[in-house]
Amino acid sequence: MAEADITIFIATAVSLAITIAIYFGERAYRYKRIKEGKHAGTYGMQYEGEGHP
Repeated sequence: MAEADITIFIATAVSLAITIAIYFGERAYRYKRIKEGKHAGTYGMQYEGEGHP
């Protein structure tokens, strides 16, 4: 029984780590695109900065 609990804990931690890595990867890519003044999937929101009207 204890072995199953540890396995579930490890699987949850790995899933959370993968989710966080994907989130930060997308965030870095989005900020890079905004900095370049390109469309970044921002759902129509406008951000102040270089390259924006």
